[in-house]
Amino acid sequence: MNLEQMNAYGNDLKSLLQLEGSPVAVKLIPAGNEDEVIGSYEKLDRQMRHCQITDHVRRTGEMFYTTLEEQQCKGGAAALGLTQLSDKVRSGEFYCDGLHHFETVEAAKKTVDQITFLAPFSNSIALYGPLEKATFEPDVIIFICNPEQAMLLTQGWEYRDGGRIEAAFSGKQSVCSDAVAQVIKTGKPNVTIGCSGSRSYTKIMPSELLYAIPAQDVEKTVIGLRMIVGEP
Repeated sequence: MNLEQMNAYGNDLKSLLQLEGSPVAVKLIPAGNEDEVIGSYEKLDRQMRHCQITDHVRRTGEMFYTTLEEQQCKGGAAALGLTQLSDKVRSGEFYCDGLHHFETVEAAKKTVDQITFLAPFSNSIALYGPLEKATFEPDVIIFICNPEQAMLLTQGWEYRDGGRIEAAFSGKQSVCSDAVAQVIKTGKPNVTIGCSGSRSYTKIMPSELLYAIPAQDVEKTVIGLRMIVGEP
């Protein structure tokens, strides 16, 4: 798919779904391939969490890249493969003793063990942009949307080939793991409900959730949406 067609699909999705913001294109650059990005894109000039960045891009339409240094949440960076998960999070201690979200460390670790992380240090850069203006081919497209829009995305995705969406989430590391790492690893869409971090540090509304699709599924999703909703 060429960039012009991808950008057109971005505009179609905004219109078909009546999105207030943009679908967010995310591309992870493998370690050693930094030259693909550096010098061609602006680097984020401050630290932000991946969830904040995603929400910021959908609202502002800005495009930029981050390295590990600009990723404020290292747990999120670990999900993206930019670093290694800390022992405190991996053991369950952070979620149990720190946040008090679990009765025992063992219960917390059981959940962390099932959260999807890309291989540590496998990537060195995360590139972000609005789908309708992105000048790169993304790995994942993230929608911050309401349940009805998520329903329409599901119906559009199913239109040609059929199937069923199987959501995987735990209310932990939602925008980073569920919406990026999980989708990259499985090659399938995912729906996720947000997490304490993303609900605290972004402007994602209580009425909104996250829906992510592999970039290669955007064409069939748009075609299905056109048939169900009508031409934009």
